[in-house]
Amino acid sequence: MIDEPSIRNEVRERVWSQLREVARPDSRFAWDFGEFIADYVGSETGADRLLELADDHDCGTWLVTPDNNLDPLRERLIERSIPFLMPTYGIRRGFLSLDPADVPDGQAAFAATLDGMTRFADRVPLETLEADHPSLDIMVTGGSFVTPDGLRMGKGHGFFDLEWAMLRRVGLATADTLVVAAVHDVQLLPEADAPSGMVADHDTVVDHVVTPTRTHRVEGERQKPSGIRWPLLTEAEIRSIPPLETLWHRDGRPTTDDA
Repeated sequence: MIDEPSIRNEVRERVWSQLREVARPDSRFAWDFGEFIADYVGSETGADRLLELADDHDCGTWLVTPDNNLDPLRERLIERSIPFLMPTYGIRRGFLSLDPADVPDGQAAFAATLDGMTRFADRVPLETLEADHPSLDIMVTGGSFVTPDGLRMGKGHGFFDLEWAMLRRVGLATADTLVVAAVHDVQLLPEADAPSGMVADHDTVVDHVVTPTRTHRVEGERQKPSGIRWPLLTEAEIRSIPPLETLWHRDGRPTTDDA
């Protein structure tokens, strides 16, 4: 989707080799970290730490990405009766909205999974979110690795950057929305191992990084993207993501990478 310098892929491969020692395999993708964001030992503790951070910032409206390591967080939100949004896998079916009141007693753990979300959450068109949903206080995502200065890299498809850009475009993500990456400690690069100059204009930098053992606050302020960078996308990519295609038509079908 977005061309990336080879250094990003080199770092991914190095981190993935360490992650394999603590990761939990996916039922469909096994150990193919290029296809999913892995769960890992300690994600439950990380979820508790993340909730403490959100409480400190009075966060009430949430978006949580569909990453495996965020199952415990979604379960805790359900148990706390906190509604949240979740993008579908690859954003190919847009966004889901879960009201914990719709989850039967004893089903929170299942409802927090991708299969459970499909059963209990409602698919919400972007136009409905734009008209009716309050702005987001916090957006939480997993990742392949994060640098100390807030660059969060996923699998290399750019989906979280697109989710931010679309929601920023319709007003749900704002300058005040807290962006948090939840990762294992091996995925938060030490300062000495973090290559400089990797942050691009389209990257959605994070404000905090939460691991099972610590909460890292990103120092300094780096402006997040304010819109969608259409020239970085192909028409096929746009048409594969319904809310993105909606905005593309609204913007007058701007020039794309393959035009």
